[in-house]
Amino acid sequence: MDYDNTEIAATYDKARTLAPETVRLWRDLLSRHVDPTDISLVLDLGCGTGRFSEILAEHFEVQVIGIDPSQKMVDQARRKAATLHVVYRQGSAEALPLADDSADLVWMSMIYHHLDDPTAAVRECHRVLRPGGYVCIRNTSQESDFPHRHFFPGLQALIDSELPSWRDIDSVFTVGGFTQVVHQVVTQITAPDWQTFIEKSALRADSFLARLSDEDFQHGMAAMRSTGDTFDQKAPVTEEVDWFVFRRQR
Repeated sequence: MDYDNTEIAATYDKARTLAPETVRLWRDLLSRHVDPTDISLVLDLGCGTGRFSEILAEHFEVQVIGIDPSQKMVDQARRKAATLHVVYRQGSAEALPLADDSADLVWMSMIYHHLDDPTAAVRECHRVLRPGGYVCIRNTSQESDFPHRHFFPGLQALIDSELPSWRDIDSVFTVGGFTQVVHQVVTQITAPDWQTFIEKSALRADSFLARLSDEDFQHGMAAMRSTGDTFDQKAPVTEEVDWFVFRRQR
């Protein structure tokens, strides 16, 4: 999807804001699976508006380079940049603007399903990482359970055609010269309550929701608003995300 042909960048931060509990969750997972003493430069690949770039810079206390193919996303990230430890560049995952053996960790958050050529992207990750370097991936898979798939029937075709299975991700990295450290399904909080989730969804800053017809989108939103007492609407809304850590073979 070409984000520069949409207005998603303007509403992305509000629609996809990370709950404090969710930030702690991903930082804990990083601490569990990545040795910070190994890290001197992080590449936030597909950084979007920089949701994770500054979190990564603070967590590892190193420089982070955020790269995204969308100029609108990069411009938005630069406007809200709060630290000199993060720089943003426009670029493609299949042709990274970094030297060989220059990074220690590539972070990929919700971008795997946007890759035009996953094999080429993995080859580039292998090239820019030093031996033993890490790739960390958080991405929805075909097997993941997330609220939108229960209210927007039109999403199923996109799920089937564009979301990878977790086996797809594992296979392309293994063939590309990486060893899997961990794969697990993580349940994260995406909104503090159902009403907030509806408000965030209405902004349509999710690439799958953006590609639904207006009619399908409005039908799905109506279904979300008419759930009644079928569940506790004051409870946090959660979704499943696949978490992978791979290491470049030495």
